[in-house]
Amino acid sequence: MVKEKKVINNKQFRDILICIMWPSTINYASGMLAREVGRDMWISGSISVLTVLPFVLLIIYMGQKFPNKTIIEYSEELLGNVLGKVLGVLLVVYFFISAASSISMYIHHLSDFLLTGTPFLVIITMHVSVICYLIWKGPEVIARVGVIAFKAAVIFYLMVFAASLSEIDISRIKPFFDSGVVNVFKSSLQVDTFVGLSPLVVPMLLPMVHDRKSIFGAAVSGVIIGGFFFVFYFVVELMVMGPKVVALMRIASMDFVRSIQITKYLHRFESFMVALWYWSIMIQAGVLSSCSLEAFVQTTGIKKKKLLIIIFGLAMIVATYYMANNRVYFLNLREHVWKYFSIPIDFGIPLLIALALGVKKIRKYRRKK
Repeated sequence: MVKEKKVINNKQFRDILICIMWPSTINYASGMLAREVGRDMWISGSISVLTVLPFVLLIIYMGQKFPNKTIIEYSEELLGNVLGKVLGVLLVVYFFISAASSISMYIHHLSDFLLTGTPFLVIITMHVSVICYLIWKGPEVIARVGVIAFKAAVIFYLMVFAASLSEIDISRIKPFFDSGVVNVFKSSLQVDTFVGLSPLVVPMLLPMVHDRKSIFGAAVSGVIIGGFFFVFYFVVELMVMGPKVVALMRIASMDFVRSIQITKYLHRFESFMVALWYWSIMIQAGVLSSCSLEAFVQTTGIKKKKLLIIIFGLAMIVATYYMANNRVYFLNLREHVWKYFSIPIDFGIPLLIALALGVKKIRKYRRKK
């Protein structure tokens, strides 16, 4: 990522946020939520969107206080060199694992449903190569592809809606809060593990955005539209299959697509749906990978881009293979372990930066007096 050059407009920034929000969430999150709160899973998803949004706005507000600097750079200014470096290393690891997780979800779609005879390592290598190519070409290309991804997502959801109309039963999502208000709010943390990385991706992209005046509107629309996409999918899944069936599935989104058809003539179109979904999951993995690489460069000062991308790609292949080859291990990691690592980082770092900024302002005010 080349932060010195402003290469992303507000529309592209919005579309990138949308791609961060929905593609991985419809994968594993629906099954996890259905096992926790059943028919209330869509309410948990809605709560998560409303939780993430103020943190995104907060981090944009703080980022505007440090023009042309990412969160890695101004955290050193606010927290000091040592703590700033520690935070930088933490974000390198966090973005890297998040990217590996995103890649793993796409690989599971191909290897388990579509390319069952293709060696697992071959699929990983091909997909990671595409991600590395995106990083190589830079943020401008990623942003442009993000616009295509958003349009593909719209087509994806129009087809889901059209194919589901004849099978929808609204009674499957009622009564609301059937599992209890406390449980619904608690389960929203599970969704936060998928969409809560937005407040950390935004301050890595912010220096590259052209128009800062209307960036709040772009951020709000990106989070809301991306949130609507996966909440809508949750609702349709429930109304077609019911919470008990969704809870039994590891990748409910794929089983759902395989079960629907448009009229009597267009059925078993899951390959086409995966192709539409791929654009967004590719952008998600590409942005997270770029953030990890940029965080590494800014933390260590090493700027040999080509060599770093090659090393990064090889490390990603190894990490993804280890993480995703065992499906049970990956599911347990995402459902039971990951939240204890991701949620404190997703929300803790913006709060820490806000606290440090507040302390700095107080000190500055006292000096003036």
